[in-house]
Amino acid sequence: MDSAEAAVPSPPNPSTFNEKELFAYKAKGHGSAAGQVFLRTVSGKAVTQAGASIVLIPITSYTRAWFDKQVRESTCSSKGGASSETRATQTSTVDCFRGVMDQLLTDKRLLPYLRVTRANPTGHFWFTKVPAGRYYVVSLLEGSGGAHQDERAVGIAWLTLELDADEKATNLVVTDCKSSLC
Repeated sequence: MDSAEAAVPSPPNPSTFNEKELFAYKAKGHGSAAGQVFLRTVSGKAVTQAGASIVLIPITSYTRAWFDKQVRESTCSSKGGASSETRATQTSTVDCFRGVMDQLLTDKRLLPYLRVTRANPTGHFWFTKVPAGRYYVVSLLEGSGGAHQDERAVGIAWLTLELDADEKATNLVVTDCKSSLC
C-alpha cells in the first residue's frame, strides 16, 4: 500500500452512533402526528391491540441501519395455523420481535430522542410537541388471546414520516406493510 492510499479516510460506518444527527430531535416542537396502528391478516382483517407501544424514532444513519436490518429484513416470522405447535411458534415470534424492539429501546444513547405513546382500544395514537424531521413510526403488536387465527396476528407495524415545522400529520396508517398500504 502506498502513502496515497493510506491518506484516504475510510467512509464512516452508517451504524455508528452520531449524536450530532439527533440534536434537532431532542427539543420540543410544534408538530403532531396521529393515526392508527394495526396488522393486516391474510383474510384482510385489521387487527389492533389496545395499549400497544408506538415509538417515534428519528431517522439517522444509526437508526436507519437498525431499521433496515431489524425491521425491513427481520427474520422473525409471524405465519402459522391454530395448532398448539403454532402457539409455540407464535410465542417465539413474539419473543423475536420483542428482542428487535428491546435492542432499540435499551440503547441509552438513543432514549432521549425517542418518543413513545400507547394505542387506544381501536389502535389510534397521538404524538404532540414533535420537532420537524424524518421519523420511523414503529409498533410491536403481539395479538390477542382470541379464538381465531386472525385475532392473534403478531408483527411489527411501521411507517416512515416526514414532518415539517408546525405540521399536524393526521390519519397515518401504520401497518406491517405486507399490503399495498406502504
